Amino acid sequence: MPGQWLFGICLLLVIWQLAAHHYASDLLLPPPRKTLVALVQAVQKPEIINNLLITLRRVATGFIYAVVIGLPLGYLMGYSKAALKILEPIVSSLRQVPIMAWVPLTIVWFGLGDGPTVFLIAFSGVFPILLNTIAGVQSISQDYYNAARSMGAGPVSILLHIIVPGSLPDVLTGMRLGLGAGWMSVICAEFIATSAGFGFAMVEAQTRMQTDTLIALMIISALVGFTMDSGIRLFRRIVTRWQGVY
Repeated sequence: MPGQWLFGICLLLVIWQLAAHHYASDLLLPPPRKTLVALVQAVQKPEIINNLLITLRRVATGFIYAVVIGLPLGYLMGYSKAALKILEPIVSSLRQVPIMAWVPLTIVWFGLGDGPTVFLIAFSGVFPILLNTIAGVQSISQDYYNAARSMGAGPVSILLHIIVPGSLPDVLTGMRLGLGAGWMSVICAEFIATSAGFGFAMVEAQTRMQTDTLIALMIISALVGFTMDSGIRLFRRIVTRWQGVY
Protein backbone atom coordinates (compact mmCIF):
# COMPACT_ATOMS: atom_id res chain seq x y z
CA MET A 1 0.00 0.00 0.00
CA PRO A 2 2.75 2.61 0.81
CA GLY A 3 4.40 1.74 -2.52
CA GLN A 4 1.17 2.37 -4.40
CA TRP A 5 0.74 5.70 -2.62
CA LEU A 6 4.30 6.70 -3.47
CA PHE A 7 3.86 5.72 -7.11
CA GLY A 8 0.63 7.72 -7.37
CA ILE A 9 2.23 10.82 -5.84
CA CYS A 10 5.27 10.55 -8.13
CA LEU A 11 3.04 10.15 -11.18
CA LEU A 12 1.03 13.22 -10.18
CA LEU A 13 4.20 15.28 -9.70
CA VAL A 14 5.55 14.23 -13.11
CA ILE A 15 2.29 15.18 -14.84
CA TRP A 16 2.21 18.45 -12.90
CA GLN A 17 5.80 19.29 -13.86
CA LEU A 18 5.12 18.53 -17.55
CA ALA A 19 1.96 20.65 -17.52
CA ALA A 20 3.80 23.55 -15.82
CA HIS A 21 6.57 23.31 -18.42
CA HIS A 22 3.97 23.33 -21.21
CA TYR A 23 2.23 26.47 -19.92
CA ALA A 24 5.58 28.11 -19.06
CA SER A 25 3.81 30.56 -16.78
CA ASP A 26 3.98 30.55 -12.99
CA LEU A 27 0.78 32.57 -12.95
CA LEU A 28 -1.19 29.84 -14.75
CA LEU A 29 0.47 26.81 -13.17
CA PRO A 30 3.59 27.07 -11.00
CA PRO A 31 5.87 24.00 -10.92
CA PRO A 32 5.77 21.61 -7.94
CA ARG A 33 9.02 22.93 -6.46
CA LYS A 34 7.78 26.52 -6.28
CA THR A 35 4.45 25.37 -4.86
CA LEU A 36 6.26 23.32 -2.21
CA VAL A 37 8.16 26.44 -1.13
CA ALA A 38 4.84 28.32 -0.92
CA LEU A 39 3.38 25.44 1.10
CA VAL A 40 6.20 25.56 3.65
CA GLN A 41 5.83 29.34 3.92
CA ALA A 42 2.05 29.08 4.30
CA VAL A 43 2.15 26.70 7.27
CA GLN A 44 4.54 29.09 9.02
CA LYS A 45 2.25 32.12 8.70
CA PRO A 46 0.13 32.84 11.80
CA GLU A 47 -2.67 34.37 9.71
CA ILE A 48 -3.02 31.18 7.66
CA ILE A 49 -3.15 29.03 10.80
CA ASN A 50 -5.69 31.40 12.39
CA ASN A 51 -7.88 31.28 9.28
CA LEU A 52 -7.69 27.49 9.27
CA LEU A 53 -8.71 27.34 12.95
CA ILE A 54 -11.66 29.66 12.24
CA THR A 55 -12.80 27.35 9.45
CA LEU A 56 -12.40 24.22 11.59
CA ARG A 57 -14.48 25.82 14.34
CA ARG A 58 -17.23 26.60 11.83
CA VAL A 59 -17.12 23.06 10.47
CA ALA A 60 -17.37 21.59 13.98
CA THR A 61 -20.35 23.82 14.82
CA GLY A 62 -22.17 23.12 11.56
CA PHE A 63 -21.49 19.40 11.81
CA ILE A 64 -22.94 19.28 15.33
CA TYR A 65 -26.10 20.99 14.05
CA ALA A 66 -26.28 18.47 11.18
CA VAL A 67 -26.01 15.54 13.59
CA VAL A 68 -28.53 17.00 16.06
CA ILE A 69 -31.06 17.50 13.24
CA GLY A 70 -30.30 14.55 10.96
CA LEU A 71 -29.95 11.77 13.51
CA PRO A 72 -33.31 11.95 15.36
CA LEU A 73 -35.13 12.79 12.13
CA GLY A 74 -33.50 9.79 10.45
CA TYR A 75 -34.50 7.49 13.31
CA LEU A 76 -38.07 8.78 13.12
CA MET A 77 -38.38 8.48 9.33
CA GLY A 78 -36.69 5.09 9.29
CA TYR A 79 -38.93 3.64 12.00
CA SER A 80 -42.26 5.30 11.20
CA LYS A 81 -43.80 4.79 7.76
CA ALA A 82 -46.20 7.65 8.42
CA ALA A 83 -43.36 10.07 9.19
CA LEU A 84 -41.48 8.86 6.11
CA LYS A 85 -44.50 9.44 3.90
CA ILE A 86 -45.03 12.97 5.25
CA LEU A 87 -41.43 14.17 5.40
CA GLU A 88 -39.76 12.43 2.45
CA PRO A 89 -41.14 14.82 -0.23
CA ILE A 90 -39.89 17.82 1.78
CA VAL A 91 -36.45 16.29 2.33
CA SER A 92 -36.14 15.20 -1.30
CA SER A 93 -37.09 18.67 -2.54
CA LEU A 94 -34.76 20.57 -0.22
CA ARG A 95 -31.72 18.45 -1.01
CA GLN A 96 -32.07 19.19 -4.73
CA VAL A 97 -31.37 22.89 -4.17
CA PRO A 98 -27.70 23.62 -5.00
CA ILE A 99 -25.80 24.65 -1.89
CA MET A 100 -24.53 27.90 -3.43
CA ALA A 101 -28.11 28.94 -4.20
CA TRP A 102 -28.60 29.39 -0.46
CA VAL A 103 -25.72 31.86 -0.10
CA PRO A 104 -27.64 35.08 -0.94
CA LEU A 105 -30.53 34.11 1.33
CA THR A 106 -28.28 33.16 4.24
CA ILE A 107 -26.49 36.50 3.96
CA VAL A 108 -29.89 38.22 4.19
CA TRP A 109 -30.80 36.09 7.21
CA PHE A 110 -27.51 36.09 9.12
CA GLY A 111 -25.34 38.81 7.57
CA LEU A 112 -21.66 38.22 6.86
CA GLY A 113 -19.61 36.08 9.23
CA ASP A 114 -20.17 32.73 10.90
CA GLY A 115 -23.94 32.54 10.39
CA PRO A 116 -24.10 31.80 6.65
CA THR A 117 -21.15 29.41 6.70
CA VAL A 118 -22.43 27.41 9.68
CA PHE A 119 -25.86 27.17 8.04
CA LEU A 120 -24.36 25.93 4.77
CA ILE A 121 -22.20 23.36 6.56
CA ALA A 122 -25.20 22.06 8.49
CA PHE A 123 -27.36 22.05 5.36
CA SER A 124 -24.72 20.14 3.38
CA GLY A 125 -24.07 17.64 6.14
CA VAL A 126 -27.59 16.90 7.31
CA PHE A 127 -28.77 15.00 4.23
CA PRO A 128 -26.05 12.29 4.15
CA ILE A 129 -26.60 11.75 7.88
CA LEU A 130 -30.38 11.71 7.52
CA LEU A 131 -30.55 9.40 4.50
CA ASN A 132 -27.98 6.93 5.82
CA THR A 133 -29.73 6.81 9.19
CA ILE A 134 -33.03 6.05 7.47
CA ALA A 135 -31.37 3.28 5.44
CA GLY A 136 -29.73 1.86 8.57
CA VAL A 137 -32.99 1.72 10.53
CA GLN A 138 -34.87 0.19 7.60
CA SER A 139 -32.22 -2.52 7.23
CA ILE A 140 -32.97 -3.91 10.71
CA SER A 141 -34.95 -7.13 10.51
CA GLN A 142 -38.53 -6.97 11.78
CA ASP A 143 -37.80 -10.10 13.81
CA TYR A 144 -35.73 -8.05 16.26
CA TYR A 145 -38.65 -5.70 16.90
CA ASN A 146 -41.08 -8.60 17.35
CA ALA A 147 -38.74 -10.37 19.76
CA ALA A 148 -38.23 -7.20 21.81
CA ARG A 149 -41.97 -6.47 22.01
CA SER A 150 -42.70 -10.06 23.02
CA MET A 151 -40.38 -9.54 25.99
CA GLY A 152 -42.18 -6.34 26.99
CA ALA A 153 -39.74 -3.78 25.59
CA GLY A 154 -41.12 -0.26 25.21
CA PRO A 155 -40.27 2.37 22.58
CA VAL A 156 -37.28 3.75 24.50
CA SER A 157 -35.83 0.29 25.06
CA ILE A 158 -36.30 -0.59 21.38
CA LEU A 159 -34.58 2.63 20.37
CA LEU A 160 -31.58 2.12 22.67
CA HIS A 161 -31.09 -1.63 22.25
CA ILE A 162 -32.20 -2.31 18.67
CA ILE A 163 -32.42 0.81 16.51
CA VAL A 164 -29.26 2.61 17.65
CA PRO A 165 -26.85 -0.36 17.56
CA GLY A 166 -28.48 -1.92 14.49
CA SER A 167 -28.20 1.23 12.40
CA LEU A 168 -24.79 2.28 13.75
CA PRO A 169 -22.63 1.35 10.70
CA ASP A 170 -24.90 3.31 8.35
CA VAL A 171 -25.14 6.23 10.77
CA LEU A 172 -21.36 6.52 10.99
CA THR A 173 -21.08 6.28 7.20
CA GLY A 174 -23.57 9.14 6.97
CA MET A 175 -21.52 11.17 9.44
CA ARG A 176 -18.40 10.56 7.40
CA LEU A 177 -20.11 11.74 4.22
CA GLY A 178 -21.74 14.65 6.04
CA LEU A 179 -18.44 15.84 7.48
CA GLY A 180 -16.85 15.71 4.01
CA ALA A 181 -19.75 17.62 2.49
CA GLY A 182 -19.51 20.23 5.24
CA TRP A 183 -15.78 20.68 4.71
CA MET A 184 -16.23 21.24 0.98
CA SER A 185 -19.16 23.62 1.43
CA VAL A 186 -17.44 25.80 4.04
CA ILE A 187 -14.56 26.59 1.68
CA CYS A 188 -17.05 27.64 -1.02
CA ALA A 189 -19.09 29.69 1.45
CA GLU A 190 -16.01 31.51 2.71
CA PHE A 191 -15.26 32.66 -0.82
CA ILE A 192 -18.32 34.89 -0.60
CA ALA A 193 -19.89 35.26 2.82
CA THR A 194 -17.01 35.99 5.20
CA SER A 195 -13.99 38.19 5.77
CA ALA A 196 -12.03 35.46 7.58
CA GLY A 197 -11.44 31.75 7.22
CA PHE A 198 -9.47 29.40 5.02
CA GLY A 199 -11.62 30.04 1.95
CA PHE A 200 -11.13 33.77 2.44
CA ALA A 201 -7.36 33.19 2.56
CA MET A 202 -7.66 31.47 -0.83
CA VAL A 203 -9.54 34.44 -2.24
CA GLU A 204 -6.81 36.77 -0.97
CA ALA A 205 -4.14 34.66 -2.68
CA GLN A 206 -6.13 34.72 -5.92
CA THR A 207 -6.62 38.50 -5.69
CA ARG A 208 -2.87 38.97 -5.28
CA MET A 209 -2.30 36.58 -8.22
CA GLN A 210 -0.24 34.27 -5.99
CA THR A 211 -1.09 31.03 -7.77
CA ASP A 212 1.59 29.06 -5.94
CA THR A 213 0.13 30.10 -2.57
CA LEU A 214 -3.39 29.33 -3.80
CA ILE A 215 -2.42 25.79 -4.81
CA ALA A 216 -0.52 25.38 -1.53
CA LEU A 217 -3.69 26.29 0.37
CA MET A 218 -5.64 23.80 -1.75
CA ILE A 219 -3.13 21.12 -0.75
CA ILE A 220 -3.55 22.02 2.93
CA SER A 221 -7.33 21.85 2.49
CA ALA A 222 -7.04 18.41 0.92
CA LEU A 223 -4.78 17.15 3.72
CA VAL A 224 -7.08 18.46 6.44
CA GLY A 225 -10.11 16.89 4.75
CA PHE A 226 -8.26 13.61 4.33
CA THR A 227 -7.25 13.62 8.00
CA MET A 228 -10.83 14.19 9.16
CA ASP A 229 -12.13 11.48 6.83
CA SER A 230 -9.47 9.00 8.01
CA GLY A 231 -10.27 9.80 11.63
CA ILE A 232 -13.99 9.13 11.28
CA ARG A 233 -13.30 5.95 9.25
CA LEU A 234 -11.04 4.70 12.05
CA PHE A 235 -13.69 5.59 14.64
CA ARG A 236 -16.32 3.71 12.62
CA ARG A 237 -14.11 0.64 12.37
CA ILE A 238 -13.40 0.63 16.12
CA VAL A 239 -16.98 1.27 17.23
CA THR A 240 -18.67 -1.18 14.88
CA ARG A 241 -16.16 -3.90 15.73
CA TRP A 242 -16.76 -3.28 19.42
CA GLN A 243 -20.50 -3.51 18.82
CA GLY A 244 -19.99 -6.86 17.10
CA VAL A 245 -21.45 -5.62 13.83
CA TYR A 246 -18.73 -7.25 11.71
